[in-house]
Amino acid sequence: MGEDKVVDAEKAGLIPGTENPKIKKCQNGTAYIYKEYEIKVEPSPEQQGMNIFLYAPEASDGNPCNIEKKSASHIIGTGETEGHNFFAGIYKNYLFIDQGTGVDHRILSVYDLDHKELILLTEYSDPKLQDGVLTYYKTLVPAPGIIKNIPCPDAEKWKEQALTVLYEQKENFTLNTGRRLPMSEYRCRAGQ
Repeated sequence: MGEDKVVDAEKAGLIPGTENPKIKKCQNGTAYIYKEYEIKVEPSPEQQGMNIFLYAPEASDGNPCNIEKKSASHIIGTGETEGHNFFAGIYKNYLFIDQGTGVDHRILSVYDLDHKELILLTEYSDPKLQDGVLTYYKTLVPAPGIIKNIPCPDAEKWKEQALTVLYEQKENFTLNTGRRLPMSEYRCRAGQ
């Protein structure tokens, strides 16, 4: 199977700002090749989502499509994290996994691979990573006092179209400190 040149993370469907991978199509999945990690994802036979296998580059010898699963340094099976796993990127020693299948209310989990721990589990939309800081929007619980102060000129039109009106607050998450910081920036958008 052919190996492509380095692809922009966002164009590859990964979180913007994560590292740009080489992508290799495998017979039963896809491999993402980075300097420090090689990731192979393949559809889960049990449920929606992907099983994610991480390898050290020297373990796969440049061919993560044909390596044995037991050689993986980390294996994250779909359903293990109470969600459907979809690989969403690598940044340094952090692994990003999207756990949703729907259009709205997506869940993101971020793992610190050095310490083998989950450092963030959050609902999110429109993520961007820059200099180790992840910025995203998180849906607010509709408290009337807050929502009435968020401009949403298309809300009535969306309701007439049988869409949901989602109110969101911007948050920053600093990877190396694990600090989450809600920002005073709000928005609304149409949901399904």
